[in-house]
Amino acid sequence: MAQLCSRKYHYETVTLFFNHLSVTRAKPCLLLGLLLLSARVYAGQIIISGVYQGKNLYVQNPLSPDKVGFCANEVFVNDKKTISNIKLGSFEVDLSFLEIGESVTVRITHKDGCAPKLLNPQVLRPSAGFQIEDVRVLLNSIEWSVATENKDFVYNLESLRNGNWIVLAQEKAKGSGNAAYSVPMVHPAGENRYRIRAQDLNSHQMYYSRIVTFDPDKAPAPPPVVEEPEPITFTPKNPKDLITLSADADFEITDSRKKIVAKGKGRRISVKTLKAGNYQLKINEQPLESFVKK
Repeated sequence: MAQLCSRKYHYETVTLFFNHLSVTRAKPCLLLGLLLLSARVYAGQIIISGVYQGKNLYVQNPLSPDKVGFCANEVFVNDKKTISNIKLGSFEVDLSFLEIGESVTVRITHKDGCAPKLLNPQVLRPSAGFQIEDVRVLLNSIEWSVATENKDFVYNLESLRNGNWIVLAQEKAKGSGNAAYSVPMVHPAGENRYRIRAQDLNSHQMYYSRIVTFDPDKAPAPPPVVEEPEPITFTPKNPKDLITLSADADFEITDSRKKIVAKGKGRRISVKTLKAGNYQLKINEQPLESFVKK
């Protein structure tokens, strides 16, 4: 006669890296000798929670104890089933449909007497303050800003070409906490996809920006460049009779009491009748300049 299992439900939790990144394995009580259980009543599950940083999870999937099939049964991402009927010794959990920085919980159900192994749970580890805050693709450059970097970071500007991410440029971190970067860029014709991949050379942790799409043929034309006029200068600084400007301009001379003593337009300014002393000269809308009349 079958004996009932006297064990209560058993749970064990293994915490990885931080409290918010954890793996939980749960085993229900089994009835010894009872052979009428449905194959869909799973013996346990592994749950891992964290933050999506642009990388997928990889799982090692051993054979089940009966050697007939494999240990893992189904995979759920944020309670949505993404994989079922798993018949592989290792598999990838695709998280690419999530947004960078989005909270994620992955739940893997498995048979009793075995457990799948997460090969890279660290990819869901939060960034401990570091963030790629903004990525801007302009007609002639790509810019990005970061928060809480350190000198051990390196940034790779990448473009998606033929299904592969190719490094176009690399920048070393300034190590200033918050920083901004800009790389000159000539965009190929058509739609381009760019991202920033940041790597901490000390911990080897990778961080990814959002993917930005840019088509130079559809980009608005840059605003026209307005050249600032060259400032007008004057000589000498200690005139006796005459001041000469480098170009025609409106001018105004005031004395030490802010009284206007000369005003006009042209290149040559007569100061012959002015008393010796300190004066200020205003040329067009330029800042005031001083001179001393001999």
